[in-house]
Amino acid sequence: MATANETAGWTGDETLNVWQDFFWAAAGALLLTFSFPRPDMGQLAWVGLVPLMVLSLKTTPKRAFRVGYLTGVLHFLVLLRWVASTIHQYGGIPWVAGVAALVLLSLYLGLYMGLFAWGLARWRRGGLFVLCFAPLFWVALEYLRTKALTGFPWGLLGYTQHKHLALIQLADITGVYGISFLVVLVNAALALFVRRVLDRADWHRSAGWGGPIVGVGVAGLMVVGAYAYGTLRITQVEEAQEKSPTLSVAVIQGNIDQGVKWDTSYQLSSIETYQRLSAEALSKAPDLVVWPETATPFYYLHPADRLLTRMVNRGLAAGECDWILGAPAAERAGEDWNYYNRAYAVTSQGAVIGSYDKVHLVPFGEYIPFQKLLFFVKRLVVSAGNFSAGTKGDTIKGWDWQVGVQICFESIFPELSVASVRSGATLLVNLTNDAWFGRSGAPFQHFNMARFRAVETRRALARSANTGISGFVGPAGRVLSSTALYEEAWRVEALPVMTLTSLYVRFGDLFAWICVGLTVLLGPVIGGIRAMND
Repeated sequence: MATANETAGWTGDETLNVWQDFFWAAAGALLLTFSFPRPDMGQLAWVGLVPLMVLSLKTTPKRAFRVGYLTGVLHFLVLLRWVASTIHQYGGIPWVAGVAALVLLSLYLGLYMGLFAWGLARWRRGGLFVLCFAPLFWVALEYLRTKALTGFPWGLLGYTQHKHLALIQLADITGVYGISFLVVLVNAALALFVRRVLDRADWHRSAGWGGPIVGVGVAGLMVVGAYAYGTLRITQVEEAQEKSPTLSVAVIQGNIDQGVKWDTSYQLSSIETYQRLSAEALSKAPDLVVWPETATPFYYLHPADRLLTRMVNRGLAAGECDWILGAPAAERAGEDWNYYNRAYAVTSQGAVIGSYDKVHLVPFGEYIPFQKLLFFVKRLVVSAGNFSAGTKGDTIKGWDWQVGVQICFESIFPELSVASVRSGATLLVNLTNDAWFGRSGAPFQHFNMARFRAVETRRALARSANTGISGFVGPAGRVLSSTALYEEAWRVEALPVMTLTSLYVRFGDLFAWICVGLTVLLGPVIGGIRAMND
């Protein structure tokens, strides 16, 4: 059981010190938010949870939850600030509704950090226990966030380390969750050390320093081990890359303003922009040219849009290569229509040789979840009716090689790229329209999350984004080239066609499930039994 001094926290009055709680929460939120682009100070993530964890190890579960929840809410309010402007500017609804949506989303996401702090306070059982339990519990909660309520794994802690190429190689075993595990492990070790420093009354007890010192040592050794593994894997993967056949791929960035993208008076100019940029890229003789998500602002191949379809196909005939085009699709289903967010694979002769339909649709943007309950909610995107989902694991098979496609934010769901590689994909292609995000940190966050899919699957990634960031990522996660935001651009790169099978592709989220199982075992089961015996 916690002592009276421990439950009081630092002040001796745990009940009313609201300002102190706000300080702890704001400090942690600031460190965590600054770890992500922008300003992309990933080193702060290694200490970002220390304030919250130190407090949680010295106070009641109720207070720990309160501070943790506030930390999470403040963090996500800033990290996801683009949500408000997106809903207002492109949804055509008042600012107050956009802000309300951001607040509601942040209030939901903050629960996970609140639960994390509550669990640390509820089941703390010595330094080494905390060192093991904290990273396990954090990963379990991240995995839950990836799955619950259609899933929203934006801003997982491991993504803050995208600059450390050797470190992120661990993702080919554990996924991004293994990187999160290491970051929280270091935070836990530092929190135990800080707690011992603050417990001045115990300084004379040399044994009291054993746990913190061992914790820092264990955490340090695991990080060094991860770097050593990553260094070895980079060498192995890039050697395999050099021996693999290559495919010359071009990505086109049209930079079409989202405000006019679906305006019919701009359809011709949008097509002409993509054809002009593609013609420039064709000078490099690519094998494949990729346009972004819904680059054609009409229903490609639909009888009502046959003239626009012919115009696009005339442009495709300009080069002896194949094309992947992002376009909405409408197909008759009895008396109704089914709509899809689709990627078409088309030859220079205009023959469609394959397609992929987006599987993980954007809630309230492409469909209304729980539609019978939320019948009063309107969609954000007005270009079509509610979209239907494609089939998980589908690939484009029109060539000797297969393409695994992710459309828009599908690139933040690891299981989708894994499913496509299991189906035979030897190259990943991400089509997206990030114009929604404006000039916030979101386009940079989105691009760097997509990089992890290359590491996890050991597949090269080509990314075509309407307003950026477009570019290419090698199978080791190395950025081969990229564009700036809000510019017309194209890039061409020779990408390896890889057939390696990573452990992550083979076993999926086994590491995350192990963390879930051990969390339950160490927390509610063992922790609960010990609490009953105290």
